[in-house]
Amino acid sequence: MRWKALLLDVDGTLVFRGKMIPGAGEALDGFRRRGLLLRFATNIDSRPPEGVRAQLVALGLDVRSGEVINPPLVALRLMQADPRVHWHCLVGPDLEDFLRPYASAGGQADRVLVGYCPRADYRALNEAFRQLVGGAELVALQKGRYFYAPDGVNLDTGALVAALEYAAGKQARVLGKPTREFFTACLEDLGLAPDEVAVVGDDPATDVAGARAVGAYAILVRTGKSASASIPARDMRTDEAARGLIPGGDGGPEAVCPDLVVESITDVLRLWVDGL
Repeated sequence: MRWKALLLDVDGTLVFRGKMIPGAGEALDGFRRRGLLLRFATNIDSRPPEGVRAQLVALGLDVRSGEVINPPLVALRLMQADPRVHWHCLVGPDLEDFLRPYASAGGQADRVLVGYCPRADYRALNEAFRQLVGGAELVALQKGRYFYAPDGVNLDTGALVAALEYAAGKQARVLGKPTREFFTACLEDLGLAPDEVAVVGDDPATDVAGARAVGAYAILVRTGKSASASIPARDMRTDEAARGLIPGGDGGPEAVCPDLVVESITDVLRLWVDGL
């Protein structure tokens, strides 16, 4: 199969714990030389797309302006689509300026946006909770449980979202992976159909499930979260959380079965060269 573009996960696929995965830079160069369009589809919600790009460039990866798609970008486009909607934002400092033009200055909000927010304390969570009780819709940038950083494993945005869902008795609308909304935005950005694109990532519950949600080819790499897992192609089972994040999905095993499992991103290039 010959695709026109790749949707590449970042953390666990190209970088891990703050360092480039061996061979990732050469793989990107190889994809570009062969005319593949690239988009870096990541759930990183601590900074705007250009901030993610700058971090990757600093690690030595050739990532170009406009190629990073993350939940904050999806949120910004949602805000721009209807400026009349008032948003209460519970996000980290790097996103505050990015979203400031559309954030509510006070009063009752229509929507509460929750993202990675390391400074979230009881007061901030309670303020968001009161907005939800007052009628606001809960919107999550993503619902990851944990992520890896150079200093070890860290609590992710999903923990804050789960607390607010429980307290307010509401289900969050999720903008990031593995939702169909996120991957549809990626396809629209490329201007391609699902069968013209392959998704490459290390997380069955986000990358593979998202590819399945839109009907794209799913490649799982055994780096990052899948480094120590035994995962045969077409034999991965999802959990209830992953099922619930796929709008319209039937929750069956096919939701997160990869089409192909490889050791790392370098194998994707090798297989492409060999005529996959």
